[in-house]
Amino acid sequence: MENNKTMDRVLEFAAKFQANIYLDSISKGLMGTLPITMIGSIALLLAVLPIEPWTNFIASIGVTPYLLAASTVTTSCLSIYAAFLIGYRLAHHLQVDEIPGGLISLFAFFIATPLTEGALTMSYMGAQGLFTALIASLLATRIYAALMKCDALKIKMPPSVPGMIATTFSTMIPAILVGLIFIAIAVIFSYTPWGSFAEMIYSIVATPLMNVGGSIWSLVLIVLVQMLLWFFGIHGSLVVGTVVSAVYMPMALENMELYAAGTPASELPHILGNTFYSLYAGIGGAGGTLSLLIVMFLFAKAKQNKELAKLAGIPGLFVINEPIVFGYPLILNPIMAIPFILTPIVQLLIPYFATVMGLIPPLTGVQVPFGLPVVINGFMGGGWTAALMQIIDIAVGCLIWFPFFKISDAQMYKEEMGESMEEIAEEYEEKAQKAQEA
Repeated sequence: MENNKTMDRVLEFAAKFQANIYLDSISKGLMGTLPITMIGSIALLLAVLPIEPWTNFIASIGVTPYLLAASTVTTSCLSIYAAFLIGYRLAHHLQVDEIPGGLISLFAFFIATPLTEGALTMSYMGAQGLFTALIASLLATRIYAALMKCDALKIKMPPSVPGMIATTFSTMIPAILVGLIFIAIAVIFSYTPWGSFAEMIYSIVATPLMNVGGSIWSLVLIVLVQMLLWFFGIHGSLVVGTVVSAVYMPMALENMELYAAGTPASELPHILGNTFYSLYAGIGGAGGTLSLLIVMFLFAKAKQNKELAKLAGIPGLFVINEPIVFGYPLILNPIMAIPFILTPIVQLLIPYFATVMGLIPPLTGVQVPFGLPVVINGFMGGGWTAALMQIIDIAVGCLIWFPFFKISDAQMYKEEMGESMEEIAEEYEEKAQKAQEA
């Protein structure tokens, strides 16, 4: 009974975590940057593709500088896009005008970053400034929304004035006040040892989080929580997605910026990153279910498993595994719980230790779009070594899933043949007794 109460509390906490408007704004705001990061990732891949005739060709026609510039103004300026989108999303949650919310958040981020000879410091526009963008956006939009609730601060226009103009005037005073608050914050922090609000955030918040996140065991814990939530029917990937994006994306972007600057892949500083999580933390979807689908194709005896493998196979290749998770089902399935939770953890550890031992280089940090087929996404994210590592992970996943699937499949097959669950249970009890006697 006590265990049930504890689990209820855990599930309640997870549901509240997932529904939190600030975390949701960060998650969806960062997700909204995907088109931009994809442009930069593809441009970088084209610029540094390790095929000498290709690189010589694009250099000879003068395309290389523009491809590198496309990477610079996208992934190296990600914090700018994130600041606007997070403010926009939070303004939507707080039921105030989204575009002013996004613009105020962008201003707050800019004014919070240090200046170099009167100009914005470019290093803070990318990975280094991402945490500043998150915090400044949330603070600025929250203050803006609170001020917008005060009617005395709104400039009210006559009904004859067009709606867009009336909205602009109604947001003017709250926006100016938020701007003044952040200017004051910037001035105050200029007299501190940090020199700026952004440097304080990077020193006190970002660096410790990245150091903790740099441990493989931190990522293993995140995946363990994710899979436990999945087992109980909560979309664990969405719950932990905010943490993964906030902590691990800066590591991937730092690798990407260094790679674009000419650093060899083998010398990149970070093994982990959000790309590492995307490629290896459950290949084919949460739980590493692509391996399960392969086992089902090859060894299923129960008709329902054969049909499910056919239906879920193609989505599984594109990292969509809801058909197998809910169709098998893997939710609250005690027989399949161990491989469901264990497989993605093992699939993380294998490439991590392969990288530590120097067998494969760290990932370049290139952002891989969700839904790209398995192995192809590995090749895009880390070349042929990452694609090969995915194949090895899939094979290991098959070995983990196989014995548990055989037990589950045998039960389903006997049910299809007309045996009741009671008869199946009696058979297993008899086998257990004989094993004990032996």
